[in-house]
Amino acid sequence: MTKESPLKINAHRLWSDLMELSRFGGESQRGVERLALSEADLAARRWFQKRMEEAGLKVKEDAAANLIGRLEPKDISSSIPCVAFGSHIDTVLAGGKFDGALGICAGLEVMRVMQESGVRLSNPLELLIFTDEEGSHYAGTFGSRAMLGMVKEEELEKARKAGQPTLAQDLRRLGKDPGQIKQAQRQPTEFKAFLELHIEQGPVLEAKNIPIGIVEGIADLHRYLIKVKGQAGHAGTTPMALRDDALVKAAEIIIRVHQAVQGGGADVVGTIGEIQVYPGAINIIPAEVIMSLDLRSSRKDKLEAVCQTIKEIVSSLKNSTLEPILVKEGVPMDKQIKEIIAESCRQEGIAFCYLWSGAGHDAMTFPLVHIPTGMIFIPCKEGKSHCPEEEVSPAHAFLGTQVLAETVRRLAS
Repeated sequence: MTKESPLKINAHRLWSDLMELSRFGGESQRGVERLALSEADLAARRWFQKRMEEAGLKVKEDAAANLIGRLEPKDISSSIPCVAFGSHIDTVLAGGKFDGALGICAGLEVMRVMQESGVRLSNPLELLIFTDEEGSHYAGTFGSRAMLGMVKEEELEKARKAGQPTLAQDLRRLGKDPGQIKQAQRQPTEFKAFLELHIEQGPVLEAKNIPIGIVEGIADLHRYLIKVKGQAGHAGTTPMALRDDALVKAAEIIIRVHQAVQGGGADVVGTIGEIQVYPGAINIIPAEVIMSLDLRSSRKDKLEAVCQTIKEIVSSLKNSTLEPILVKEGVPMDKQIKEIIAESCRQEGIAFCYLWSGAGHDAMTFPLVHIPTGMIFIPCKEGKSHCPEEEVSPAHAFLGTQVLAETVRRLAS
């Protein structure tokens, strides 16, 4: 007979936090929109910081605008490595209530029950709320990469869309100096482990009717901007045969990229999810098109082959370029932490399975500097995410948080 965990998650309190957080940026028709460092995001951060302080955490904001809530036992040295956990508070356009939010609200509940239970801790605990995981400014997982010294200075001055503020501009608006971003950097030796609880953002767990997924690893992620130039002209007076229409050339690239990704096999996925047309008028032939390209795979060799094919496709068309935005290496999760998560599930009598993550997460940053990392998934309805229809059940949110709490306890006790 397994020993019952001393940690008792308050399911009502957890769900109330999730619903309250969803009000920040909540739109009746467009789901939740809390783009990083927007007014909705900043309001949510202020609310969440207050909740952390009410829970007895020492809270600070670093040079990258990451929020850090720390619980430090009185009888241990502050220099002992912490067990950290958390996620992001920002969302995509027309996003859902639970992407990122589950991880931080669950982390807050873990902090509360650790204190309420009187469990003796051998390590400090930290709840980390990362800035711009979704990459609304330029490249994703900004906050976790800044914390571990992986952000390039030129990235701060770039924007993915014309007229959109850069990270540097938004950081200055907050009173921060982008030139001092390295002050956010911490040493890997400060962390004993990092954990992230997240919705699966896919259909596997629901299809298997299994409440917990233990993540084997996170797939490689490559992001690019495809820029296609043509010649603007009058839509009524320029003959079709004499046109150099950037959008027509872009359409050919879209089809050929889709075919290249399909040719890479079931292990590779690719998405052109944004298209900007300039000058963007009904009576002007497009002069330039800028498109985003997102490529992912758990198979590095297959991904690299598809990338090479796409480079050849783009370069074969006049005045077309492929500009890398971000390359994130796929990472395996720590073997020992996966086993601790599994033991936590067994103790609670919760069914689980192992699976890979095709989505990128802040959890993929920590293994790159050899910090032991684990990730826990719960199902989302019909696998839907990054959309207003994103839903999870309160029961699954509770179970995921219970497993997270027990895993933290085992790592920090």
